[in-house]
Amino acid sequence: MPAKRLKSLERMLAIQSRIRKLAEWRQKATELKAAAAREESRELVISLNGDGPTGGLFSDVTARRLHRVAVSIWELDAAAADQARQVLAETGREKRTVRLTEHVRKVKLRVDQDGALAEIMDALEGKRAASLE
Repeated sequence: MPAKRLKSLERMLAIQSRIRKLAEWRQKATELKAAAAREESRELVISLNGDGPTGGLFSDVTARRLHRVAVSIWELDAAAADQARQVLAETGREKRTVRLTEHVRKVKLRVDQDGALAEIMDALEGKRAASLE
């Protein structure tokens, strides 16, 4: 029974690991999008200040775009925070699964050792009984 449970837990651990990695990738992608949006925001502010290639032309369009980018940055930061919480949750699940898997491995090892010891003792008892006859 422990062997079956161990195999099941090892499969579950592999799945948990993939889920955690996926959550980490999502978090990293969200952080990269937020960084790109911050860079775009910086470039728009430079453009509004008249230091960019357009020299302050189309300032109303640039200001609206800057506002949309600022809202996007806020949303991406919130999403990144949510994703960070998700990564922590998945990491915790994975660690609990690792601990449970290690516990079941130890139990299986003890059961296997007890079985081997019982076989050895039975063999010795059989030899002793055969020598008494």
